Amino acid sequence: MVKKFFLITVMAFWGVGTLLLVSQFYGWHLMSFSALPSLGQKQQATWGLTHVVSAECKCSAKVIDYLIARGPSADAKEEIVVLGPMPAQAQALKDKGYSLRALKPEEMTDDISHLGVPFLLISTPQGDNVYAGGYSEKSVQDGSPIRDLEILHSLQGKGTAKSFPIFGCAVSRRLQKVIDPFSIKYTGQVNDEL
Repeated sequence: MVKKFFLITVMAFWGVGTLLLVSQFYGWHLMSFSALPSLGQKQQATWGLTHVVSAECKCSAKVIDYLIARGPSADAKEEIVVLGPMPAQAQALKDKGYSLRALKPEEMTDDISHLGVPFLLISTPQGDNVYAGGYSEKSVQDGSPIRDLEILHSLQGKGTAKSFPIFGCAVSRRLQKVIDPFSIKYTGQVNDEL
């Protein structure tokens, strides 16, 4: 009887522990973050696409590689806002014709406690932000296609577009600690100052 109780107890702890560990890893892919529309482009003569990324985020790296491969769109002025240090691909982005802007933590006046990257901002020629969200229905890290131009063309044509959640990396250290209390994902990944 004691042996059976001990075996059931061990199996229960093993099951609960495994469930917690799996949920910790899988939960990162399901959490959606907030965008910061104030980082978008102001009034200009054409539509604006602002890609907000971080050098320390693997999801951002996928977006950056995609942007390098496709080059800037002729349908909009594209800008890449980098939160924190410039990525290794910065020169390749400049060579392709993208405008880059880096923001340091001390330059950010908005609340970034729920901010995640990468995210996309689209503004009209009048400077109105008409889209602030993710690139696809799932994380780009999971192989989901990046739909930035599809979103842009839908807004230019119909005036509406499906809004996607922002999946990626938490920007603020406080939010990282909530998501990843054991520092498994965010080990030295994002600057502690954010």
